[in-house]
Amino acid sequence: MAGKLRVIQWATGNVGKHAVAAVHEHPDLELVGARVYDEAKVGRDIGEVCGLGEIGVVATADTDEILALDADCVLYMAEGEWNPPAALDDVCRLLRSGKNVVSTAVTAWIYPKSAGDDVVQRLEQACREGGTSFHATGIQPGWAAEVLPLTMSGLFRRIESLRVQELMDYTTYNVPFVLFDVMGFGKAPDEPVPMDDPAVGALPFKAPLMLVADGLGATIDDFIWERSVATTDAPIEIQAGRIEAGTVSAQRFSYTAVIGGRPALTVEHITRIGAAHAPDWPNGRGWKVTVQGQPSMVLESRIAINGEDDTDQGCLGTAMHAIHAIAPVCAAAPGIRTFLDLPTIVGRGVLG
Repeated sequence: MAGKLRVIQWATGNVGKHAVAAVHEHPDLELVGARVYDEAKVGRDIGEVCGLGEIGVVATADTDEILALDADCVLYMAEGEWNPPAALDDVCRLLRSGKNVVSTAVTAWIYPKSAGDDVVQRLEQACREGGTSFHATGIQPGWAAEVLPLTMSGLFRRIESLRVQELMDYTTYNVPFVLFDVMGFGKAPDEPVPMDDPAVGALPFKAPLMLVADGLGATIDDFIWERSVATTDAPIEIQAGRIEAGTVSAQRFSYTAVIGGRPALTVEHITRIGAAHAPDWPNGRGWKVTVQGQPSMVLESRIAINGEDDTDQGCLGTAMHAIHAIAPVCAAAPGIRTFLDLPTIVGRGVLG
């Protein structure tokens, strides 16, 4: 590599703070800018903000300052799910300014066709104007639901059905709005919540299903959304707040692509507040890919195997998948570049 790639970090939340540390220590990358939202972080060294000590990069909340920087790539890690149109505006401005973008902000962008023609057209136009590339990634979606099935697929003569399950304990996930208001933990089991609505709950899953179907040369006929919940017999105190007895303490939800008249591809999340809840459901911490076909196969991927905080480890994995994508995205031809367009994303530098 002829010199280090210059990287801007956009947002320093649960994923972004890991990205700052990883970019700073990466042998092929140089952190040259940081965009923050919290006024308490503005004007401070971003290394100090993220607990690394001073690294010589000052945080700004001014987007124009970021656009003016000379950089090869922006790691866009804002909370884009709450306002995708605003996030799209940000990303298109960055692309037009001549900066490649790797994003973890909106899961639908992992396969932008799932977000609609307007999103695809705007991203492609911005890439053309800036001579840049755009890639969205993550860990789930963004790895477990796409990269693992696509990598496995070369071993099969036929796949009758493929199911990707995420198994997570959200006890330490300290984002109350997501847990309580969106997902419905701590709510009465029959109380309507956004996760009941396929237009909301299924949105992050549509992209991986469409991407895998495209990669395997299949056409999706229809989609099926399912959600079920379990309740707790006793109150639970967690970092995000209190869950009362009789309210939701575990839930599972899935989105299935119907192909050739059969439920062929499924992404399912099984989430709980404590391993003892919904004990009859699959348990664990990580991801499981089950394939019924020729041959049949199960692939299990556990995270936090030494007792670490699995949600924090998942955020770390999300950050690293984006960071390792920087070099291939910068080397790619201009345009949207999904996992179907890029070479295998490998952890260059992780051994040394």
